[in-house]
Formats: sequence, C-alpha cells, structure tokens
Amino acid sequence: MLAQAIPAKSTPPRKILYFPPPLELSGTLTANDLLISAQKLLPAGAFLGPLLDEEYAIIKHEWMVKTFLPFYRDSVSTLKTVVSGEKEGADCDEFGLFLRQMTGLAGIVAHSNAPAAAQVVVFQSKEFSGVGRTRERHAVGLFLTDRGWFVLEPQNASALVPIDAYVNRRGIQYITFH
Repeated sequence: MLAQAIPAKSTPPRKILYFPPPLELSGTLTANDLLISAQKLLPAGAFLGPLLDEEYAIIKHEWMVKTFLPFYRDSVSTLKTVVSGEKEGADCDEFGLFLRQMTGLAGIVAHSNAPAAAQVVVFQSKEFSGVGRTRERHAVGLFLTDRGWFVLEPQNASALVPIDAYVNRRGIQYITFH
C-alpha cells in the first residue's frame, strides 16, 4: 500500500499581542511600605499574599490612563478573538492574570522595579464596570498610582476607579501582587 499525502490543515492567521509601553513611575516604595498600605484596604477576614520583591514602582497615574489603558484595551480585544468561549476558559481570573502580567511586562520594558499592581479576588455583590452582580468570586486589578489606589475590571478596562469608590470594596477577600 502506498502512503497518501495528507493535506496540511490551513492555519488561521496568527493573532499578535505586543509588548506594553514602558512603565512610567512616580517613585518607589519598599515591600514593607506596600504591605502596610495594602493591608489598610482589606476588610476583616481578608488576606494579602506575600511580597517577593524588596521595592515596587508607584505607577504614574497619567501614564496609566493615557498610555497603558488604551494599549491594554486593544490587547483585550485581540485576546478575545482567540479565546474559546468556554464558560471557565477565559473569564475574570484569566483576564486578571493577563492584566497583571501586562503591567509587569511594562515594568520589564522600562527596566524598572515591579509595578505596585495586584490581582484581587472579591465577592461581586454589586455590578461593576459592565460586569453584573454575580454573587460569586470575581477577579479585578488593583494599582497603586501617584494618586492612590485604583481598581480596574480586567475584562474590559472601561473605568479606572479609586478604591474608595469601588462598589465591592467590602467584598475583597484576597490581594496578590505575584
């Protein structure tokens, strides 16, 4: 029997994600100072993951709003073209990790300290940034900027909200910077 040639499957066009723009920082703070600041955000019973670096970069708010967020929104749009659509395949925790990693890459590109950026697990008791009231755990991004702490929904990045105005703040269960 002769071997038959098997036609190559056509490969869909490759989607490209780019490196983020270099982080602009307004200063640095020690891990201990970051820990103290982040602990003040926690409601009773919540906990904070360990910090692995000695110093962290405080993110320049203007860079976050004018440079990083437009880039990140484009990256999310690209990422959404390749996600499976499975219920648990690409939801808040994957997008939360993506947000945290893109922020970290911005620090690497800038040759700076790791940014003071975290993933937060929160009980979503109220609608936030286009994500409905799920009454279950949800992941959001948390950033320390030169204007204070801000929260961002990683699945759409539609609004950077001061922590004091974040509607689910009392539902924070866990903050991890790594």
